Amino acid sequence: MGCTSGCFKCFLNVLNTVYALFGLLIIGLATLGLHQAPTAYIIYLYVIGGVLFASSIIGCCGICQESVCLTTTYGFLLLTLLVVQLLGLFGKKFDMDYIKRFAVDDVDANWNQEMVNPGAMDKIQRTYTCCGRNGPDDYASIGRETLPDSCYADGKTNLPYYTTGCVKAAADEFLINFNYVNNSKWGSVAVTALLCFCTFYLVHRFRKERRRYTYHY
Repeated sequence: MGCTSGCFKCFLNVLNTVYALFGLLIIGLATLGLHQAPTAYIIYLYVIGGVLFASSIIGCCGICQESVCLTTTYGFLLLTLLVVQLLGLFGKKFDMDYIKRFAVDDVDANWNQEMVNPGAMDKIQRTYTCCGRNGPDDYASIGRETLPDSCYADGKTNLPYYTTGCVKAAADEFLINFNYVNNSKWGSVAVTALLCFCTFYLVHRFRKERRRYTYHY
């Protein structure tokens, strides 16, 4: 194996390590976003993160063992990911408006429950430090004389209550995770393209070395 191929192997293994960590990061974000984003979007993040992590492991094994089969498999996995990223198959479905609509629907469902079953909003209000659907005045509009304990920090009613409505607070929180992943997509495309090129170059070198070895022996 020549010096150039050796450098490519080291470079690819470094990128694979970064890619594996990136996959784990996406899985972590998906886990943090459970019950805070659309289920389909969470599943999408789990799939992408899992594929990134698994393909990186396959790539490292193939490159270290100089296996044409494993490295080629890794190359085609990368190529598939690159095509998906470039086509933006999920870009239109999981846009900001979609995430905001989910936030509104989730809060509305709990607010409707709150009107007949006091306490239904407690979990949302504690999670997002908010009060009411659009604000604390919503409780007065449904005949509540006092705000629930969950509208106050630590549940202490002698403290200032939260003034932000839960629709806005939930939407803002959802969009933080969404934008974090969405804004990194071009960096991911660039890394995937670079990995693709290096991987298929190594496949070519591995095959060339095998032919040379077969010829001599």
